[in-house]
Amino acid sequence: MSQKRKRSEEPPDHNNVFRSATIEDRSSTFIGIFSPTSKPKELQSLDEIKSASHKVLAWRRESNQQSITGGTKYTIDHDDDGEKYAGKKVEKVLDGMQVIGSCVVARWYGGVMLGPARFEHIETVSREAIQKWKDSVAEEHAKRRKVEADAAESKRLVKTLAERDQSISVLRALALEKEEKLRRVKAASDREDAPVGEAKPADGSKPAIDYATLPLERLKMMEKAKDATLSFLLKRIDKAEVELVGATGKLPDV
Repeated sequence: MSQKRKRSEEPPDHNNVFRSATIEDRSSTFIGIFSPTSKPKELQSLDEIKSASHKVLAWRRESNQQSITGGTKYTIDHDDDGEKYAGKKVEKVLDGMQVIGSCVVARWYGGVMLGPARFEHIETVSREAIQKWKDSVAEEHAKRRKVEADAAESKRLVKTLAERDQSISVLRALALEKEEKLRRVKAASDREDAPVGEAKPADGSKPAIDYATLPLERLKMMEKAKDATLSFLLKRIDKAEVELVGATGKLPDV
């Protein structure tokens, strides 16, 4: 049995209809089309499969009947459309993949009888069309989760960056204080008569950044930059304290 698969050239569909790739086998062509929302007969009447020799249809939906066990019951049915037993094959795929919706398999007969192979192709294209829908749903959920995760990360970073700003302000003032004290000690040691200015306070005139308006990637970059600034200020403080100990012989105030 010779057969080959072709990639479907259908453009992405935005109407909740999902198509398999085609299967060609001895001049017969098969394609599966699934929709979780379209009515069965609507799917079977699509213009693109109007010329097909057979449009095998099956559908599965929730039943209004109540189950004895309290679980959900389903109604499942089919239309062979002249391809005897084929509808049951599509039913089997719908039931096995536990989906609600309608699936049609279009077959263009090529003049050569395929025997049982036709049922294998019918199941294959049905399964692929349904899987494309499942993949689409999973992708949509993944996108939604990413949006939610990004929003949560942005909120965390907005709070963190504001806290980093406060820490930077405190450490910068402390570094200036230590360095000024060191300068005074060195000035006294060198008997310099020139007066030494007071340590300059951190400049508070700079307007605060509204972090909530910035994109996530910018916030991530700023977090790294502020962590680097904090590390640099801590090194400045440590260096000034070490030099003060060397100059005065006293441990720095705790």
